[in-house]
Amino acid sequence: MPFPYIRSFTVLGVLTAAALAQSPGYDKAAARYRELMDRVTMQHHTEARETLSRTRCAPALATLVADYGKPKAFPEDSRYMLAHLIGQAFDKTEFADTLMLMRGAHSGPGDVWLWVTTLRNHANMVGEDDVIAIATDSKNALHRAAAITAIGLSKKGSLKKAIVPTCVQFPKKDREADRMLLVGAMSGAFYENKSRVNDAEYREALTAYIGLLGEDVALPPAAKLQVARHLQWILKGPSLFDTPEPWLELLQRGDVKKSTHSTVTAPRFFGVETDGDRFCYVIDMSDSMCKAVSPNSKPTGPVTGGKPVKKKREMFDETDIPWAKVQNRWDLAREQLRISLYRLTPDKSFSVVWFGTGAGTLDSTKGMVRATKANVDKALAELDAIKVGERDENTAPDGKLRGRTSLHGGLRRAFGICDKGIVAEFAYVDPAALTDGCDTIFLLSDGAPSMDDFEGNDKDYGEGQVVVDNEYNKPAARTARLNYPGPYVQPDWILTDFRRMNAFRRVRLHCVGLGEADMGLLRQLAEAGNGQMFVFGDKKAAPASGPTNK
Repeated sequence: MPFPYIRSFTVLGVLTAAALAQSPGYDKAAARYRELMDRVTMQHHTEARETLSRTRCAPALATLVADYGKPKAFPEDSRYMLAHLIGQAFDKTEFADTLMLMRGAHSGPGDVWLWVTTLRNHANMVGEDDVIAIATDSKNALHRAAAITAIGLSKKGSLKKAIVPTCVQFPKKDREADRMLLVGAMSGAFYENKSRVNDAEYREALTAYIGLLGEDVALPPAAKLQVARHLQWILKGPSLFDTPEPWLELLQRGDVKKSTHSTVTAPRFFGVETDGDRFCYVIDMSDSMCKAVSPNSKPTGPVTGGKPVKKKREMFDETDIPWAKVQNRWDLAREQLRISLYRLTPDKSFSVVWFGTGAGTLDSTKGMVRATKANVDKALAELDAIKVGERDENTAPDGKLRGRTSLHGGLRRAFGICDKGIVAEFAYVDPAALTDGCDTIFLLSDGAPSMDDFEGNDKDYGEGQVVVDNEYNKPAARTARLNYPGPYVQPDWILTDFRRMNAFRRVRLHCVGLGEADMGLLRQLAEAGNGQMFVFGDKKAAPASGPTNK
């Protein structure tokens, strides 16, 4: 019998200024840090690092810098977490020299997030000149991208000084990954500062960015889509123009008459239409997806589902779902996915990622695959073969599928997937993921996150609530040893890591919520991913406040 799970969490993630001001003294925090770091799990290590970072003092920074250099466990993800905490808590001028030395000692692909968070602080507290110099003069594209992103996130950075030289010195076609990296950094910087669109310097920088759509630059299609998306959101354009002239006209006159955009065969999932060419579906397969679908949430009136219909596959929609056969949430997800895959034209690519206690891909979509009839049929056959298992009164009262809800694990796979499979390390800056990854994610979930990739087993320290299973939160008796999920069951940490994963990718994320899903988290993810939110069964649900342009 598996060990019961512990729910013992501080409020992880974003630390407000008020919370930091009320933090305990350093001696007490350092003692707690040492106590927690002696334990096994990442949950405890996260609490340790947060506790120490709240003191915002030099000795705490020294300890965390040493921790960053040699994490006790999970080195890649521990460094991402430490980069966030250090950048958030040590944003005073007095720490600038220490952080500069730290950057110099850690300058590999896994350290780019450290460069982003600390260069942002440098621009805010010391000045932008040093950061601009890195953005324009460094021979390392990772560092240039980090500096541009930091300028975009800073309170007073000059986009013109960082971006115009970047566009003038834009890498040649044989450095496609560097081009994607820099386009992603510039796209994010413009979007973060879109309220400044009428400022002269912003518009001058935007003009240079628009110039990247010129024939002489020869951007790859994925980069053109990203530039066009961000220009559409910023300038409220009518179409995803892939040439500079319409955008320059819109920027100069505020009026573009022609439109090339059509939504007749737009990719869609649960009725949410979108643009894009490379789609990753991240589907909840936790045991709660076995719950019955309420008849009241199904469409009313005549529907054609289940009847032979003579029309092109890409013209299928929700009226073609056999609603009489949709008994549980997994049936619903599968049939909506069937319609969505049918609508993809062969020039599109897709993959299906699932998450439960763990996360992975369908065997038929281990990488991004073309949406040919053969590939779509293979994926659908695999989905049809997945059956709901028998109920277990204690751990799976609705039936068994694939366990708990590792939403973060699903997102990690989505951001790591490319044509050849899933990137193992540093996916957010990996050349294959940058050039061959997805450009759009559909995320479906029906429950609050209860598991991640960082589960650990340790003794019971007498802290927190113990449950049989985090998916259903049923209380359990304490035992000598417990399973501890990692920090990514907490909404703040999921959002923080999503922003890191998407800093240079600029993937568009749409969210679909069912049942007991954490709708607040899904809505925040959709907003952070410039996407839309759909709540199944809630006809009054408002969309997320991200861009509504399809």
